[in-house]
Amino acid sequence: MWKTKTPILCLLIAAAISAKPSSSATDTFVYGGCSQLKFSPASAYESNLNSLLSSLVSSAALGRFANFTVPGGGSTVYGLFQCRGDLDAGACSACVSRAVSQLGNICLDACGGVLQLEGCLVRYDNVSFLGAEDKTLVLKKCGPNIGFDGQDVLTRRDDVVGSLGSSGGSYRVGGTGDVQGVAQCVGDLSPSECQDCLSEATGRLRSDCPMAKSADVYLAKCYARYHSGDSGSSGGGTDKDKDQDVEKTLAIIIGIVTLTILLVIFLSFIGKQCRKLQDGK
Repeated sequence: MWKTKTPILCLLIAAAISAKPSSSATDTFVYGGCSQLKFSPASAYESNLNSLLSSLVSSAALGRFANFTVPGGGSTVYGLFQCRGDLDAGACSACVSRAVSQLGNICLDACGGVLQLEGCLVRYDNVSFLGAEDKTLVLKKCGPNIGFDGQDVLTRRDDVVGSLGSSGGSYRVGGTGDVQGVAQCVGDLSPSECQDCLSEATGRLRSDCPMAKSADVYLAKCYARYHSGDSGSSGGGTDKDKDQDVEKTLAIIIGIVTLTILLVIFLSFIGKQCRKLQDGK
């Protein structure tokens, strides 16, 4: 099992995580992990876990956060879900349903599991983690570096990150110019614990990704992220950049095809001329 204050075991990190906090792809995989301790099929723990996961899914239609404890002697299970603060009830419910479904495949028979999607977090364990502050680093991703002429972007970045670390509330958004940011705590933290967690997360954005155009820091109980307008997602730039890349690729392909056709025509012409010369002899 994993315990509070220790890194999640068997951690799985997505190859590509969107650095753009306003992404509509709420089911994009961010990270996941499973405990090493397994439960027996058809056991009391499995029954309690199924009951808990069912409660998480049904509650997601009513709010963006809920936690549950299903008691059972030595088979007690604890769990919670957390949706991104800007999601409506329908999007939250759909995200939690997907996360619960995926956890069943990722953490088969594991006593503990956690899955962070772009739009929501689901976590359960046989050891209580509810209401406990935990600033363990789970995921850090730094985007490409800003050039030497990007001091203005860095200044705006620092302003945005500073506002995320100092403003109140468990869900925080900020932006200035082309730099946008978002931060959020898990709902079982107190206001002071949330502030402490986000101070740690935003501090790591600056210290661990000092020159990055975009960055993501996920701690066990909170996260903070920002992106500049020209950084787009880690998958490869903004939509405009991607459109331009597609246009460039098509132009190259068309050019190659055209050149090949002309070459074939030219070689055919040369061949005919050579045959005429041979026939003339």
